Amino acid sequence: MAAMAGYPADVPEAVDVAVLDGLRSMRLRKRPINAPKEDEVQLQINCVGICGSDMAYWSKGMAGGFVPLDFSEEGLNQGYCGQMGHECSGTVKAVGGKVSHLQVGDRVAMEPGVPCSDCKLCRNGRYNLCPRMRFIGSAVNRVPGALCRKFNHKASYCYKLPPNVSLQEGAMLEPLCVSLQGVTRAKVGCGHHVFVSGAGPIGLMTAMCAKAAGAATVTITDMVESKLEKAKEIGADFTLKADTPNLHEALEAFIGEKFDMSFECCGVPAALNSCIEVTVPGGTVCVVANMPKQVPLDLQVACRHEVDIIGVYRYCNLYPRALAMVASGKINLKPLISKTFQLEDVQNAFEHFASGEPIKVLIQPNPPEQMV
Repeated sequence: MAAMAGYPADVPEAVDVAVLDGLRSMRLRKRPINAPKEDEVQLQINCVGICGSDMAYWSKGMAGGFVPLDFSEEGLNQGYCGQMGHECSGTVKAVGGKVSHLQVGDRVAMEPGVPCSDCKLCRNGRYNLCPRMRFIGSAVNRVPGALCRKFNHKASYCYKLPPNVSLQEGAMLEPLCVSLQGVTRAKVGCGHHVFVSGAGPIGLMTAMCAKAAGAATVTITDMVESKLEKAKEIGADFTLKADTPNLHEALEAFIGEKFDMSFECCGVPAALNSCIEVTVPGGTVCVVANMPKQVPLDLQVACRHEVDIIGVYRYCNLYPRALAMVASGKINLKPLISKTFQLEDVQNAFEHFASGEPIKVLIQPNPPEQMV
């Protein structure tokens, strides 16, 4: 096999990878994989979740305002373009010489972002903001994702799964950490009344994390009735269609007052203004979803009420905590799994998720029963 750009000529193996080779078009290609470096493990990828940013790349060619994908043949041959997948779990197949905490056969969840560990932000413990972050499946960093049969990853960002945590749940730790980052930053605690705008995976996991943190009530809005039903199933106290007339008054009627914290998890500017409106003076609005670059915002209300508006960018130092919450039963991710697909059916998986009804769609490049 001819060498591809960015890879040495004597590659030991070529593996199947799912590549976005045009808008709304996924197909399998062969790409080379080397032996893991000394500080890496090679994983047989078992589960990969589709997330909102993946869908944005699939449907628009870009996500979160970052650089667009290059769908030219030259771009596709660079070894990163269009190879998505950052919500991942897998089984260790080989370990580098300096890896001591993992061994062949271990089941792990992958934290997809590997920071530089040297910059001021990393040293201050906020490595999610590292300007040299290598985040897999990102067109910005030009780092290939793990939507493939095998993948090499830095071992210190792989977390061994206990026997009672499935590989499916392991892949879902990544979005769970996003929600946990928001709930942690907003300082949700016992007795708080929480509002969540959007009942997609992140919104539902935010509700779960808020409940686990001691929230007295969680109220969720969405436009899709089936997602509101799922919200009730996972423990939301109140649900409401987002297009309800006099929405603000209807929301406050549930608890008889405004909310202590509100979380915007759907990416709609009007919903962000609703979060500000229904938050108690002195409360907190946490923006979890990706927003357009320009958002018309009623800052006067936020300033007059001293409502703090904070953001979330991925997560930091939370994988062990998220894993412990799932292992202990504090968080149950299984009800959020809508459907699983094989790697060969990756195009169908994206089309199914695009319908708007599913919560979490998982792709299994190597199902557990087909481990080799």
